[in-house]
Amino acid sequence: MLEPEQIKEFFKNDKLAAYLGIELVDVSEGFAVSKMEIKEEHLNGINTAHGGAIFTLADFTFAVAANTHGTVTVAINGNMSFMKAAFKGGILTATATEVSINPKLGTYTVNVTDDNGDLIAIFQGMAYRKRDKIKI
Repeated sequence: MLEPEQIKEFFKNDKLAAYLGIELVDVSEGFAVSKMEIKEEHLNGINTAHGGAIFTLADFTFAVAANTHGTVTVAINGNMSFMKAAFKGGILTATATEVSINPKLGTYTVNVTDDNGDLIAIFQGMAYRKRDKIKI
């Protein structure tokens, strides 16, 4: 496993996450937590957080958790179910947990919650573990 600071440094290269204001706040083996404040640019046509912004937060957090083992790992499947709307000014927290892992595949669940701890969305992802090691 890579050290948490190495993972954080590696994921500073994620340009979309940086553009959206996603902050990686915690990482350990098979686990990650990220946050994003919902701003004007995250809203859809009905002034709620855009599903794509929420999905990106979850997908980024999934990617971090999946790559903590030090092997380049890429998504091969991801889906999301939305439970509740989120609004401008709120802070979303995505928590990714490793469900299973083997030499080739990893499965992860990401819960996205709001400031009140209410469940906004659930993301399920499967990742393919390549042979390449992550280079910091």
